[in-house]
Formats: sequence, structure tokens, C-alpha cells
Amino acid sequence: MIRSLARPARQYGLQVVILVAIIVTLVIVAPTFRGEAAIYATLERLVLLGIATAGIAVTMIAAELDLSVGSMAVLAGVVAVQLSGLGLVPSIAIATLVGIVLGAAQGWLIAKLGINSLVFTVGTLILLKGAAWIAAGGAPITVTDFTITDPLLMRFWMFSPLSTVAILVLVAVGVFLVWTKWGREIYAIGGSRPEAIAAGVPIRRPMVVAFAIAGACGALAGALASMKGGSVTPDSYSNLVLSCVAAALVGGISLYGGRGDMINIALGVLIVAVLSAGLSAMGMQSFVSELLTGMLLLAVIVIEFVIGRVLGRRKLRRLQFAAAA
Repeated sequence: MIRSLARPARQYGLQVVILVAIIVTLVIVAPTFRGEAAIYATLERLVLLGIATAGIAVTMIAAELDLSVGSMAVLAGVVAVQLSGLGLVPSIAIATLVGIVLGAAQGWLIAKLGINSLVFTVGTLILLKGAAWIAAGGAPITVTDFTITDPLLMRFWMFSPLSTVAILVLVAVGVFLVWTKWGREIYAIGGSRPEAIAAGVPIRRPMVVAFAIAGACGALAGALASMKGGSVTPDSYSNLVLSCVAAALVGGISLYGGRGDMINIALGVLIVAVLSAGLSAMGMQSFVSELLTGMLLLAVIVIEFVIGRVLGRRKLRRLQFAAAA
């Protein structure tokens, strides 16, 4: 029983402790951050941050990193707003499809050419941002009929249509990673690429799939957020990639690949979302949330490093004791 609980405790324990500590602290220092209103405000932050983080975390699990997520989101937002005359669902669906195609193309080129994904996606970040400006005509744009966005503003208890979609996306990506062959291939190339190649795991397919998911999630997040607001500016979401990477790292996703799952992603997103929503309820400006998120990320990195060193030394002692016996 103890051994069966040891692995979840190591994988999620620190994040659960941090999340509970933040919630308790905010409830004490921010009396307005309680009840259904607090939960609703937190869940609404899953729309942009949660969906986009799910996508970028998949590339991190593959030992890659898609830095173009913010530009993908704003381009998809422009596409959705431009096509809003087709209706709410078609415009969002087409914008998401654009993200899938562009993401898959990125993954194929990175795998085919052997280019470092950091370098490549810095280029596409700039390229897609420029494309968004061109598509928008160099100025902010708005939907032609604001009534088509009304369903996005509905509320069902603590949920909205957007937060419900975000939760479903997180669950779907988590199931895909764990229960499908393509998901396991992403873990394989992220955990140890030379061993994966030796075992016959293809490299190009999981790379294409990982970046297609990142593109889809980034585009969906941008399209939903833009349609909810009824407008989009081509320089929106400029800090999205930093927030997503921070949330993934806080949740326990490794930049070295092969470690973490959707529970880690969900915990990381919730930690950042609860912190942001709580500080907003206190009337704090956004830069305070960014400052505290950065401090929290550094603290998590240091704590995980110390825990890793301690566990490594214990394992080494056990091996030495077993060899001596």
C-alpha cells in the first residue's frame, strides 16, 4: 500500500501542497476570494492558459518546445474574428484547423531537417505574428455581429461554455497521451530518443503529432478568447508562451522530456490560475501575479532539485549496501 502511494506522492505531492497552501493563504488574506465566484474566476482562466499549456506541454514531453504558441493563438483569433460571419462554431473550427495544419508542418520540418525546435519556433513566432498583422489589415478587428458570441457569455453554476471546453481539452489530451500508441511514442522520443530509435519508434510521426496538438491547442485557445471578447489585436497574447511554460514547469513537466502527465499539467495550470484570480480579487495588478509566479517557479525548481539529490543519494546507498551484502 505504501509503495503504491509513493509514486503519486513523488509525482504530484509537491504541486498539491503548493496548490492547497495558495488556496488557504488567499482565503485568509482575500475575503472576497471565496465560494462559487472564486471557483468561477479560476476556471475562466483555464480557457487561454489551460488549453495553450496543454499543447505546449505535449511538445515538452517530447523533449521539444513550441515557442510559437502565442503567435498561433493571435493568428487563430484573427481568423476566427474575420470569419465570424459564418457563425460561432464554424469560425472557431476553421481557426483551430489552421493551427493543426501549421503545427503539423512545424513538427514535420523540425523532424525532417533536424533543426532545434527552440530556434525554429522562434522564427515561426515572428512569422505568424507578421501573418496576423497582415490578416488583420494592420489594426484591431471586431466581429461583425456581437450576438453570435452570446453563448460564450452564458454561465452554468460555476462553469461557462469556455471553461467546460477547456476541461474537456485537458482530459482529451491526457487520455491521448496515456492510452494511445501515438501518445506513448511521444513519451518514448522524449524519455530517451536514441533508445526509442533503436527500439524502432519513428521520430517524424510523434513530432508531427506533438506539434499538431500544440498548434491546435494554441489556435483553439486564441479563437475562443478572441470570440469571447468580440475583438482581437494582432499583438495580443505576447506573454502567453511564458505563462504556459511556467505553468507546465510548476506542474512538474520536465524540459528534458519524457516526464509528467495531464495531472501535472492541470495542477500547474490551477496553481497559476488560482494565484492570478486571487490576486485579481485583491485588486493587484497583473505584474504582481507574474512576479509571484516567477518566484514560485524558482522555488519549485530548487525544491525538486533538492528532493532529486536526496532520493538519488538514498538509492545509491541502497545499491552500495546490496553490493556489500
